[in-house]
Amino acid sequence: YNNKCRTIPTGKELRIALLSPALVHWTNDNWQTVKDVNTRATGVGIYAADLPTSALDAGRTVVFTFYWPHTGRWEGVDFSVTIGSK
Repeated sequence: YNNKCRTIPTGKELRIALLSPALVHWTNDNWQTVKDVNTRATGVGIYAADLPTSALDAGRTVVFTFYWPHTGRWEGVDFSVTIGSK
């Protein structure tokens, strides 16, 4: 939440780092298809999820939100990152 990037270079995966375990619910086609990725513990108090965005073209937008399994609630906000140029 503190270091939100707005763009990432093409050919890179988008890594999301959180302070609690979560399910990252995401799309790259305006919610026509949806993918889910669980975060993993990194061993240093951070949970990370890597979204496989390396094959996406420049200009594509990745939209995501979070489901918090320990509280059984959705974040209720969408976040977005645009794939930029190299």
